[in-house]
Parts: sequence; C-alpha cells; structure tokens
Amino acid sequence: MRSVGNRAALVVDLASLAIGGWGLWTNIHYELPHHLADAGHWQFLTNISLAYSLLVFALGFLAHALYSQPIFSLKNSLHPIALTMEMIVASVYWPLRLFFLHLLVDDVSRFTFPVQVDLAIHLLPVVALAADYILFMPPWTITTRSALLGCAGITVAYWFHLARLIDMSKGAMYPYQFLNVEDDTVRGSIFVIVGLVGFSMFLVARQLHGWIVPKQKLE
Repeated sequence: MRSVGNRAALVVDLASLAIGGWGLWTNIHYELPHHLADAGHWQFLTNISLAYSLLVFALGFLAHALYSQPIFSLKNSLHPIALTMEMIVASVYWPLRLFFLHLLVDDVSRFTFPVQVDLAIHLLPVVALAADYILFMPPWTITTRSALLGCAGITVAYWFHLARLIDMSKGAMYPYQFLNVEDDTVRGSIFVIVGLVGFSMFLVARQLHGWIVPKQKLE
C-alpha cells in the first residue's frame, strides 16, 4: 500500500497533474491589473507552490508507473515542502476569499475568478498531497529542526523574491492586499506569522499521519 508501484497512487498523481497543470496554465494566462502586471504571474505564492507540487505529482506518477524506488524516494523527500506550501496557500487564501476579500484583493468589486480554476489551484493541490501522504506514503523522515529551517528559508526567499519583482515607486503593489502596508517591520511580521503557520501545519500533518496510520501497517 505504501510502496512504489501503487496503482491508486498513480491515478491520484496523474489526475492531480492534469487538473493542476490545467489550472496553472489557465491562471498564468489571465491578464493582471496594471498594479500587478510588471511583476508578473510568478509573484503569487499560489503559482510557485503549485508548480512545485506539479513536480512532486510528476515524480510520483513516474515512480509508480516505472516501479522506480529512487524516484519514489526523491518524491517522498520533496513532498513535505510541497504540502507545507500548499497548506499555507489554502489556510491564508480560503478564509480571506470567503470572509475578508478586501484583505486579499485591491478592488473587491472587480474580483472575478472562475470557480473551477479557483478549486484547481487553491484546493486540489493541498487535498491531493494530503491524501497522498495519509493513504500512500510512509512517514516523512525530515526532522523538526530541518522543517523549521525550511519554513524560514521559504519565507525569507519569498520576501526577497517579491522585493526583486515589485517596484512600488512605479505604482506596483504586493500581490496580496494584506501585504500592502507602509511599514516593512509590519510586513516582515506578517511574513514571520505566515512562516510559523506553515511550520505548525507541518507538525499537524506529521502528527495526523502518526495517529491515522498504525505503525504495523508501515512495515
């Protein structure tokens, strides 16, 4: 069940790759508003995390299709990063999308996003990765310390990534409205909080795997 060559896992990976790939392709071809256009579609953590998740899905599909243990091991080592990033995306996006849209976008009245694309890029990846972990994977081997450092690294990298892309002197804005604050200290605090949320969700996912999957079933 939790070894290479699982047909059910192969189907999940293939479906996730197809739907997620369609969602990403569709999303990056939407025309951005003028205050986001210069920085492009890769300023959004949604697109970055989904591209990474698609790599994980592709490796999973290849591993199960080819019965390749090395590819399976590589996919499993990359999986924690993908699921953590997608949990960050989903946990930030959906509450704001449903209840506090003004904290997500600049002009609520102009926000139009097809439901099928929304689900393909903001919900499918985290659900598919979580299902893969709970149903088809052995426990993560990454240590707590490495996970914390990884979350910190992702947070810092995204900070500098946005700083490189966004020129506020030309009227550009951050891709998420809650980041458009005047003080870098406040913005930095938001980044830290989001990074800690990601780390907390990593711990929860790992613990859930331990609770749901009895050790004897992993042998």
